[in-house]
Amino acid sequence: MNRGDILGLIRAWSLPMTLAVSLVGIGYARYLGLYYGVRVIYSLIAVVGALLLHMSVNVLNDYYDFRHGVDRLDSPTAIYRRHPLVTGVMSPSQVRDLGLSLIIAGASLGIYLTVAEGYLILVFGLLGVFLLYAYTGPPFTLKYRGLGELSVALTWGPLLVGGFFVAASGGSLVPSVFLISLPPFFIMLAIIYSNNYRDREYDARAGIRTLAMVTARYGYWIYLGSLITAYAINTALVITGLLPYTSL
Repeated sequence: MNRGDILGLIRAWSLPMTLAVSLVGIGYARYLGLYYGVRVIYSLIAVVGALLLHMSVNVLNDYYDFRHGVDRLDSPTAIYRRHPLVTGVMSPSQVRDLGLSLIIAGASLGIYLTVAEGYLILVFGLLGVFLLYAYTGPPFTLKYRGLGELSVALTWGPLLVGGFFVAASGGSLVPSVFLISLPPFFIMLAIIYSNNYRDREYDARAGIRTLAMVTARYGYWIYLGSLITAYAINTALVITGLLPYTSL
């Protein structure tokens, strides 16, 4: 096993999504004047914790997709990147243990922030951990029941934006946070939908049902509509004064 295998397993190229969403939540706290002092440290801890959890869901997704026969040598996943399970470089137990270790590490930072900043961090953290695990983890397996796209969009939309805002603002929360989380929600929906749309034929062979499979006939319009909606909402938030014009 080399560095490329590990980078492929955690899907390092996808981690900037979490960093981008962190800028939305933390940036909004700064815009409202709630971000100062020691909260810089708390914000950085929140970012590291979220990255660890993001890595964990990528690792566990590979583990459960492999166990369910979704990832194979001829699947798109194994074609566009190195897949340690498919190639036999790592055993299923090694990948599973790595995924669970990343969850524990990320959750530990969340517990620290809960003690430092209050229960709201715990609420966002527990919901996030649940959705991340439930994406492919039993008995929920949301991805295989047509709910995976929605769970990912909710996690990288309201949950992460809200969590980063709480960490950066000292434990406070304002309703407008959920409005500004809508553009990331729809962008993430477009990303995961297009990913599953590409894989729909292979997923069908494995006997699973994703939203992209169920709505394949309207796939192009769902993808395009999600992106347009994200930027339309962002523009509306600027017009109404909830966001500064620089967010455009």
